Amino acid sequence: MAKFANRWWGLIVVLLIASITLLANSARPGSTHENGPHEQELATNGLVDELPLDGRISVLIDPSRDMALKDILAAGERFKPVRGSGVNLGYVRDAAWLRIRIPNALSGQALLSLTPNFVDLIDVHVADAAGEPEVDDFTHYAMGDHRPFPSDEVSGLDNVVPLNLRADREGIVYVRIASVNSSLNISAALYSAARHTYRVTLISFAAALWFGGMGVMILIQLVFYHFERKASYLLLAFSTFAAMLVYVGNLGFSRLLFFPDGGNGNDLFTGGAAWLGLVVAPLAASSILEMRARSPWLHRIFLGGSIVGFVGIIFVAFDANLSFAPYGSLFILALATLAMLFGLREMRRDDAGTVLRAVAYLIVWIGLVATVTQRAGYWLLPNWLAHSYTVSCLIQTLLLTASLAVRLRAAEAMNRSMSKEALVAAQAAEQRANAMVRERTVELADAKRVAEDALKTELESQAQQVQFLEVISHQYRTPLAAIRSNVDSIGLSLPQDDIDNRQRLDRVRRGIIRLVETLELNLSRSRLQGPSFAPQFACTLLCDVVSSAAFRAQDLFPADIITEIDPQAERAYLMADMPMLGIAIINLLENAVKFSNSGDRPRVILGCRAAGDEGEIAVTDGGIGIPVNDIDRIMERAVRGSNASSIDGSGLGLSLVQRIVAAHNGRVAIESTEGSGTTVRLIVPLAQ
Repeated sequence: MAKFANRWWGLIVVLLIASITLLANSARPGSTHENGPHEQELATNGLVDELPLDGRISVLIDPSRDMALKDILAAGERFKPVRGSGVNLGYVRDAAWLRIRIPNALSGQALLSLTPNFVDLIDVHVADAAGEPEVDDFTHYAMGDHRPFPSDEVSGLDNVVPLNLRADREGIVYVRIASVNSSLNISAALYSAARHTYRVTLISFAAALWFGGMGVMILIQLVFYHFERKASYLLLAFSTFAAMLVYVGNLGFSRLLFFPDGGNGNDLFTGGAAWLGLVVAPLAASSILEMRARSPWLHRIFLGGSIVGFVGIIFVAFDANLSFAPYGSLFILALATLAMLFGLREMRRDDAGTVLRAVAYLIVWIGLVATVTQRAGYWLLPNWLAHSYTVSCLIQTLLLTASLAVRLRAAEAMNRSMSKEALVAAQAAEQRANAMVRERTVELADAKRVAEDALKTELESQAQQVQFLEVISHQYRTPLAAIRSNVDSIGLSLPQDDIDNRQRLDRVRRGIIRLVETLELNLSRSRLQGPSFAPQFACTLLCDVVSSAAFRAQDLFPADIITEIDPQAERAYLMADMPMLGIAIINLLENAVKFSNSGDRPRVILGCRAAGDEGEIAVTDGGIGIPVNDIDRIMERAVRGSNASSIDGSGLGLSLVQRIVAAHNGRVAIESTEGSGTTVRLIVPLAQ
């Protein structure tokens, strides 16, 4: 980005030097030749170049604004000599009359140029008689930006009056100037008609260079803003544009291009542009000089300067600029002085950006003081000083743009340094991360081996447990079958009326059946908790699953198990592993009986129902319940309720239930009140 800006500096410096030179040459009449010998040449050969008018102009102030040409001709002794080639009265409501005497040694066609062309009312009276001319001997030319643009084909950026000089008499020109809404100043220049084209070309070329340089810097500032969204770039661009608008009016382009028919439009444009510059310039200065952070009170003063600019625009809109402009000009000088002093105070020799800023505001302060002082008429200063702000503004914009470029380059250098540091830090972090990854990989590999060994040990333990239970079941089943057979034989040998012994034999049979069911149940649980947890789904009636589990539970648990089957559940099918789902129900029934507090034969309700596409199996007891804080974790492996420490158990039952129901794509819901009982619902999808 900074390289892009550097490509323009050479071009801008060339534009700056050329415009300064051309503006200086065009602003000072008679600068091409010396007096004395040159006048002798003019006397011999006629007017071929410019004639300095220093000492040939006198002025008469007309506070009433009512004096006519006949009154002026009668007041010849009241005219006061003027030093230089023009007058500057500042912001006044008086009218003024200029008398210009041209020596009779000259002859030929000449042009009288009157600048600036934003003077509101200009009346030029050219005498065409020898001796003391009368009113009727004068030709009148009406000019000024409140009147239509002259159709003489020579007026342009200045008001031009053609003169026919004769060697046998002195030329006399009276010029009346008056202001309605702008400062009152005028400068005169006399040159040959042959020089007019050269003069107009020179001024136009200088103006083009100035506007071109300012335009290029606006583009650079906008490019800066595009790459770095800081308000200072945008505000400087607007401030530069406002300065260009001011000189569109001051150099006469606005009247020539926008208001050729006269009226107060040009006053509104030039005055509004000047106060618009006051709106934007303080904001730009505050941002560029970083006043908000470094001097908040000065920042607030500059914000007030922008408000003053808005007030000035309002005065211009109501044709009251003459009342406000003198005070506004002093305020502008005060702000420029503060900006200059603050820039010098904040300047650091080791920081090129702050040096450029300080020099920029010092130069624009010098130019502004010279221009405002000359325009306001505080001191008698030559008219060419009115262009000093033009030049200083271009230099300031160049230096401020350069300071921003320096800051941008410093930011880029810092970014590159930070990028390098970040890259080094990233590489170091990557190395540390790789080392940590290697360490963690080794640790994970070790942990994996430990976990695999533990899992292998667990699986072997579970396999041994299942094998042990299978052996126990097989070994117990044979003697239990023999006992059952002998009990049945004894029953057959008993008389029918031996009721007591027959009841004893029935209790023995039930005990044998309960022992066999317990062995089978524990064997099934061991298999489900081991590696053989693989459900075999089949389409089954929901009520059959519940009825089968209830039937087995009657032989296992000393409880009154009440089965409640909803009629819709009798027709509801589901895809289930019936033995596995039965184990889940028996586990719930076992918990209900184990944690019941209602005596030797507790009452447990086993119900099922079908609703929509889901089936629900519920087990309800009136036991000790589950504490509220334990419900969320009660189905985790080896977790028991905090109020069940006095009751035997491993905490594996509900976790196995959760696992079985999840295998059936269902869910478990628990509702419990501590001390009142628990309801556990198994909700499984029904077959479509």
